[in-house]
Amino acid sequence: MIKTHKLLSGQRFQLYDNKKLIKVMSGIVEVYATTKDGDDELSFRQNYLINAQEGECIFPSIDEFDEINIQLYALEDAELSEIAFDELEANELARVAQHWFGRLMEISWLRLMADKGDDMLQSWLKGNVFKEMDSQEQVIAELKDHEEVLSMFLGMRFGAEDTRLSRRISMREKARKILVENGIRSLIGEEHIFAGEAEVSSSQQTTMDTTFVVQQVGKALKMPIESIGISEENAKKLDNIGLIRRLMQKGNMQMRLITLPKGWYKQDTGVMIGYYTSPDTGEKELAALIPEQPEVYRAILRHKPEGILVTEEVAKNIEKDAFACYAGFPSRKLKLWDLIKFIFHQCWIADYRTIIICSLFGGCIPLATPIITETIFQDIIPILDRQGLATVTQALMVTSFTTAALGIVRSIAVMRISTRIEISAEAAMWGRLMQLPTKFFRRFTVGELASRMGGIGVAKSLASGEFVGSILSFIFSFWSIFLMCYYSIKLTAAAVVVWLIYSLFVMAVMRRTLYFQRKIIDAGNKSAGMVQQIFAGLAKFRVQGGEEQAYNLWASTFGEHWKWEYKLRWQNNYTSIISSIQPFVLTMILYWIAMYGMNELGPDGKTVKSGITYAQFIAFNSAYSSFNGVIGGVLGLIGKYFAIQPQIENLKPILNEVPESNEEKQDAGQLSGALEVGNLSFAYTLVVPDGNGGTIEVKGDDVIHNVSFSIAAGENVAIVGKSGSGKSTLVRLLLGFEQPQKGSISYDGQNLADLSLPSVRSQLGVVLQNGQLMTGDIYTNIVGTRNLTQDDAWDAAEAAGVAEDIAEMPMGMQTVISEGSSNISGGQRQRILIARALAGKPSLLIFDEATSALDNRSQAIVTRSLDKLKATRIIVAHRLSTIRNCDRIIVMDDGRLAEMGTFDELVEKGGIFADLVKRQIA
Repeated sequence: MIKTHKLLSGQRFQLYDNKKLIKVMSGIVEVYATTKDGDDELSFRQNYLINAQEGECIFPSIDEFDEINIQLYALEDAELSEIAFDELEANELARVAQHWFGRLMEISWLRLMADKGDDMLQSWLKGNVFKEMDSQEQVIAELKDHEEVLSMFLGMRFGAEDTRLSRRISMREKARKILVENGIRSLIGEEHIFAGEAEVSSSQQTTMDTTFVVQQVGKALKMPIESIGISEENAKKLDNIGLIRRLMQKGNMQMRLITLPKGWYKQDTGVMIGYYTSPDTGEKELAALIPEQPEVYRAILRHKPEGILVTEEVAKNIEKDAFACYAGFPSRKLKLWDLIKFIFHQCWIADYRTIIICSLFGGCIPLATPIITETIFQDIIPILDRQGLATVTQALMVTSFTTAALGIVRSIAVMRISTRIEISAEAAMWGRLMQLPTKFFRRFTVGELASRMGGIGVAKSLASGEFVGSILSFIFSFWSIFLMCYYSIKLTAAAVVVWLIYSLFVMAVMRRTLYFQRKIIDAGNKSAGMVQQIFAGLAKFRVQGGEEQAYNLWASTFGEHWKWEYKLRWQNNYTSIISSIQPFVLTMILYWIAMYGMNELGPDGKTVKSGITYAQFIAFNSAYSSFNGVIGGVLGLIGKYFAIQPQIENLKPILNEVPESNEEKQDAGQLSGALEVGNLSFAYTLVVPDGNGGTIEVKGDDVIHNVSFSIAAGENVAIVGKSGSGKSTLVRLLLGFEQPQKGSISYDGQNLADLSLPSVRSQLGVVLQNGQLMTGDIYTNIVGTRNLTQDDAWDAAEAAGVAEDIAEMPMGMQTVISEGSSNISGGQRQRILIARALAGKPSLLIFDEATSALDNRSQAIVTRSLDKLKATRIIVAHRLSTIRNCDRIIVMDDGRLAEMGTFDELVEKGGIFADLVKRQIA
């Protein structure tokens, strides 16, 4: 028997009978879950669930402890019907029950639990709770099971609120105690206790802890930390790893997952982020693992900012999985000095100090050799003093061993600096390359870009320990010049003149090599680009029988490279010949001066007396030989600099381009999917020769002309038009790949030009024309670096219509996709790309001809899946079946918005879209 209840606006109604449902006959009611608050029957706490309208049914709570109830609140006058379960047919009861559970999945915390993989909640979401149930008894039994689970979840929710309330009360009490203690500290002149954590939620606590740790990493890497921060609203939608990654991006730093080896804290492993488990509380906390010295680490936590010295015992409490962190280059145009300064900051000052000290003593100790040599030939040998000879021999051995020891110590410091420079510079350069705007990549082939990136390996040697050590060795070797002057100013002057002439001549030849170095690099860039293109199109060459043409293309570019390489080798030969002759010529000059240019008459005016003794000349020769070797090393260093200069010039396009992810831009926040385009115009920039061997950028004709439209959140919009009408260019503008010359693009009322592009793109699901998969397993291709499970990947694959294909593959989700996706079909590749876009449950989907390679069945599956999403959809397509059910269709023609309306409106209008439809039907 059906019983009717009438409620006035503001009146409440509780469902007491767990065998009867309530159907809303008219009006709107709010549905609440309630529980008793203490022993008072009239006191209760409530949790809002949904709004129920006319025609919808609400089911009671089935709770074995009788603590959870369902209560209704009338927003306006409403009429309710109370119906017993057994009064409905099985099919009807299953339908209204499924609708009830489907509505419950609109609750954010239930949806979150479903997204984390709860099987029963997943069945509510997918709508397959009561499938294949024909009898009323089966439906009622299944309904009771699911209602009991709902009551359990509601009880957990109330329990979590109790815990949060208890924690908040505890934090407020703590805050009061801190206020009192700070008042006392103010009176006695001591610093205040930090009380910032007194009243924060657990999510806020996590955000604050993570921000603190990332800021400590930024300080350790000598990076500015002012921009490292995130709003609580944006932080809530990120998991822990996503939060760390977003904060690292805002600090212009990179990170990668690593496994800590045994004894990692005893070696220089770099700056890291890890998880530390407190031995007292057992709680896992995020920690910055900062090296204080090459073999000393300290774990810094937010509640222990002074840090914990990492010992063997402490290391046991640090998880093996950690994130290695790398500094990035500033997000602006870079000069050579920026590069050198960055590299110096990433190295240990102690290593440079070691090199300076070793170079200082390394320059002074060799002075002992000439002095000892003079002593041997002047004082010891003439009187046959064997004991004195043994003594000076021992002193000579000590200086030799000391010099060798200093060289070993310096080599270790040089090796450590070189290793740190190699890791930090390469990581920063690749991080910068990944952040450059897409227009930059149009200017270079893949091979040429790879060739230019090689320049960082050469440029980093400017700040290497070897380079610095050579300069310091030269400076501190000037002690040898002073010693040479002590023995003979005349001989020293002659040697200096020869060295100057030799140095000027060698430097002139080296400077001449700059021209050839630049030509070699230009030819090398072209050759690398050509080789890459030949290999990419090798199959096409073979199909056309054009192997000889491919060989000719390679030979012409490589021949140009070899021609300049050959000329450079001749220049280097000149330098080698001069360097090999110089010691012989200088020695002959010094011997001639010593024999004939330094004689003087004795006191009697007849006896010829030499101006330098044999012992002094031998000592002078020893000092001169030492400094002559240093001169050769410095000239080699100058030659290395001349060789580096063209490499740095080759790197300049990458250094001069400003990255997209500028830390000064604001975070987009949680996007709803609303989009507005206003008076948008755009033209591609063309690179043309300037007539002087260089290139200039020239603006081309507009491909987008004053386009304006708006898309509401959740709307399904198609963009159509003939080839070349500007559809794909418009999509690139929406993604921030290109910057408009005029007009604006706004997401949720925020101008895209003012937003951080990563914060926008992370909320978009995009499939572009000619999209490519990574070499690796299918699971990684779908989830990427997001914190998603195998179930998430399978759900995305099912929505994209590729789940069956993956299940039939030998290793399922772990099936490896080969280079170029050659082991799967084009349709499978496209559907995996669609699954990747859907996996993150984005707020806005953009499909640029994404379903063009799909058969009708696969396209129907994808279309049905998209219809279930609440995301905004922008679909660029030609197929009528793809765009037939879109809310609105935008027709592009020659870069202009020609028509806009629904499918039927545009067909009836008889314009451009109607012509497109006729051609497809025909």
